[in-house]
Formats: sequence, structure tokens, C-alpha cells
Amino acid sequence: MNNKSPLSQFQTKFFIALVWLTPIIAMSFLVAACSEISNRVFDEKVDEGIIEYQVTFPELGDESLTATLLPNKMTYAFKDDAFASYFEAAGGVFKNRIIANRKDKKVEHQLKVFRKKIKVMMNERDVMKMLTDYPKMAVINTEDTDTIAGFYCHKAMLVFEDVSMPKISVYYTKDINMEMPNWCTQYHEIDGVLMAYEIEEFGVRMKLEATSVTPGKVEDEMLNPTGDFQAISKDAMDVELAQLVETFEL
Repeated sequence: MNNKSPLSQFQTKFFIALVWLTPIIAMSFLVAACSEISNRVFDEKVDEGIIEYQVTFPELGDESLTATLLPNKMTYAFKDDAFASYFEAAGGVFKNRIIANRKDKKVEHQLKVFRKKIKVMMNERDVMKMLTDYPKMAVINTEDTDTIAGFYCHKAMLVFEDVSMPKISVYYTKDINMEMPNWCTQYHEIDGVLMAYEIEEFGVRMKLEATSVTPGKVEDEMLNPTGDFQAISKDAMDVELAQLVETFEL
């Protein structure tokens, strides 16, 4: 018998969706941005570096327990055909990391909860299957532009097949030298690195916006899976995330 309230069921689904979606952009490692970099548009493309994003939940009040457990920033390291995104929440109780390599067509999702360390490893077929679970949408490019974290960005609108879902605005840049940077995310049709976007899942809106971009050498170790994590299936990972939500009684 399912004793969970409708609210707890909604929050559990939202929390699981958040962990899987945040990697659209993806998700990297904390650095201090130079103000000179953040206030100008780059004259040439950046091959490697680190992006830091601010994460906000405008529809959740500051006093919400859910809001206190969700991340307020995400970092993203990139180089060649690979990226690694990272965030932690609940005061470090859990840490989430996603490493993707387009050349090898592999994605690894690592989750650390207290002392438990688990991971999901996906090949190209697994990724394609995951993408089919996302809502179907069309990408409409616009003439609008903006400058975000010092980068010239184009605006696109995402229109969903489900008309009940609101349109989403995204800004992306082509001044970061990554080919098909969103290949393993639901935004795979967008040819550019996402610098600002919003997404609504289960009635809750999340916004991410790049606050700094630090060009520089990214060590190979930052983009390779490390650590003693137990491999499980994606379905099993979803169960773990649901149990985590229940533990905190969201």
C-alpha cells in the first residue's frame, strides 16, 4: 500500500528529475572567476576551462525545506570532447558528479550519500534510451542575443509537444569550442554551450545561469571517472534517489 502523500510523491519525482537533468549543461569544479574575464566578450573561442552556474528555484520559498536541500550552484569543466559536472547539496550530505565523453560515447553518473557511493555507467544506446523519456520539444532559434559571463549568446525558445508545458528560454554560446556539447542531454539539438536556461519539471521551475567562465588547462584527471563506486542500473539509482528524498521528508 502506498502511504506517501501526493505532495511527497511530487517532490520525490522532482528531486529525481533534478539530479538527472542538472547535467545538461548538463554540470564542474569550483573556481574564482577573474572580473576582467566576466565583463568582456571573448575575441576567440575557448578550448578548455571551467564554468560556474548559479542555480535558483524562484517558485520555492527560502523557508522551504526542499529549497535548503537543493544545490545553489553547479560547476562544469570542459575539454575537447569531454565534460564533467558537479554539485553537492544538503550541506554536503550528498554529492553528484557526471562525466561524459562524446568520443567514447560514454556517460558516468556518480552519487555519494553519506558513506554510500554508487554509480550508473551508460553507453550510447543507454543515453539514447534515456533521451526518449524526456518530453518531446522543438527548438526555435530567435534573433535575440545577450552577453552572459562575458560571452556573446544566442537565444532559443523550446516549445513542447505537450501544450500544457510552458515555453522555455535558453541562451547558448558558440564561443566555447565544443562540438555537440549537449549530445547526452535533452538539449542535444542546440549547437552551443548552454549559458542560461530554465526548466520546469513536475510544476517546479529551476533556473541556471553562468556567472563565470575561467579559461585554462583542465587536467585529464578531472574528466576521468575516479573513486570506489558500486555500479548499479539507472532504475536502481532512481530508487536510491527516491529513498533519499523520503529520508529528508521533503
